[in-house]
Amino acid sequence: MIKPLHSHLNSNKGHVFLKDISTPIMIIKYSFIVFFIFFFISGCSLINKIETDNANDSINTADGHDFLTDIFAKLQGQTKSEDETEPVLKSTQLVLQSSSQSNQASVQQQIDKYLEKKPKKIVFDDVWTRLETLYQLSDIQNHRIDLQEKWFTKHKKHIEETSKRATPFLYFITEEVNKRNMPGELALLPIIESSFRPKAYSRMKAAGLWQFVPATGTHFGLKQNWWYDGRRDVYQSTLAALTYLEQLNKYYKGDWLLALAAYNAGAGNVNKAIRKNIKKGKPIDYWSLPLPKETFKYIPKLLAVSRVIKKHNEYAISLAPIENQAHLMLINTQSQIDLLVAAKMADITLTEIRSYNPAFKQWATDPDGPHHLFIPIDKVARFEIQLASLDEKDRVQWYRHKIRSGETLSVIAHKYKITTALLKRANHLKTTRIRAGKYLMVPLDNNPKTIASIKSQNNSKKIISAKKSDNSVTYTVRKGDSFWKIARVHKISHKKLASMNGLSSGDTLSIGQTLLISQKSKSSKSRSSDNQKNKEISYQVKSGDSLYTHDL
Repeated sequence: MIKPLHSHLNSNKGHVFLKDISTPIMIIKYSFIVFFIFFFISGCSLINKIETDNANDSINTADGHDFLTDIFAKLQGQTKSEDETEPVLKSTQLVLQSSSQSNQASVQQQIDKYLEKKPKKIVFDDVWTRLETLYQLSDIQNHRIDLQEKWFTKHKKHIEETSKRATPFLYFITEEVNKRNMPGELALLPIIESSFRPKAYSRMKAAGLWQFVPATGTHFGLKQNWWYDGRRDVYQSTLAALTYLEQLNKYYKGDWLLALAAYNAGAGNVNKAIRKNIKKGKPIDYWSLPLPKETFKYIPKLLAVSRVIKKHNEYAISLAPIENQAHLMLINTQSQIDLLVAAKMADITLTEIRSYNPAFKQWATDPDGPHHLFIPIDKVARFEIQLASLDEKDRVQWYRHKIRSGETLSVIAHKYKITTALLKRANHLKTTRIRAGKYLMVPLDNNPKTIASIKSQNNSKKIISAKKSDNSVTYTVRKGDSFWKIARVHKISHKKLASMNGLSSGDTLSIGQTLLISQKSKSSKSRSSDNQKNKEISYQVKSGDSLYTHDL
């Protein structure tokens, strides 16, 4: 017999005893439980509504564009990290999944407004127009600027010629200025410093577009030696100059005019002027400081030329057209290379490649680097193909020189127009001691004229030997004598003497060199006379003497 359920529970002492649920106490208890469940459900709905409202609020606030920008960036894969955009996406999802049609319409409306107001990328036809948009100092007004502006407008040719020289480099400089968010006017600083002449050299020994003095150049890593001057390297010096200006700007707490003044006169002079004004209770802005005359005009010149560039049409100044795109590309050559070889590989002239790479002072790049060259952008593909297939031995021309009796390392170096140090390094010599009959490897440029001239000089001994006979007079050049003396004593012209010996009139003579003087007369009297002269007169040429050297 199955017992009623309550009877079973009552009879089972192992279970919790339940009283009749009809009692008032149980009604209260269960009412409380039902109320709690209802409150929990209502709370969840409220939280969901708050999140939805917050999402709507984020769209309708002033930061709405930022909100939508993050969404679009997320969809385009442009966000920096997932963590940054997940909260935005979650809020967006709540809005878009909301049953309210008005919320969805609001989101779409905001998106449409964003797309309408979203700034479009401006495309500039030329660098000059782009540069004007980067100006940050153009609103400065001062009569000193006005005076300089009048000067530039009276010297239009100066601006026009300078703009032509700026053509290969201005895009690169503008790009670097823009990357660093620096005033666009700074890209025009080379106009004031050097008139955009990369090889400009001042009486204060400053060099290059940005006019670095040797010490400052070294401080900013601009290497300077026989081969290479980093101050004239447009790439390296531009990076160094902008870094220097950034440091000065930070030092003067964001005052670009004081930074520029310090770039020109040195921070020491600017600080000295500031201290003077402080003692006198005067302002310490650039326009109030007692600065050197050059620095007094320096910044007004820069700001004036910036104005003139901006208003060049108004002043009828014809700026060289410079497209807003790279004109040159920096190519790593891996090791030393002859500039003539590089020019041929790029299908440009030697003059052109030197103009793009003025830092290299000799016929080749520095053997110790930097190993880079600016190549015209439309020649890069050809150059890189040629470079990849270039044999190591073809990068630089070498000449095998046989050491003659009496020659020193310095004499040989002078002859080939290189340094003694380079000759030592090229031949792995620890000292300057050399021996006659041995050979030295001499690096030469690949210009056929140079090689022909060297061969002509080295073959002069063979020419003399071929011409020499019983009817000739020769002598060995000794220390202390000059070529001009030899020609004068023997009553012949120096040009004829040079021609007889396979030399040009401007060639340098070497100590110990044998020269053909003249053919002897067939008569015994003439032979006797010439022999006497040959015994009495012997000539030694000093290092560096030429056919034009005069007896003092």
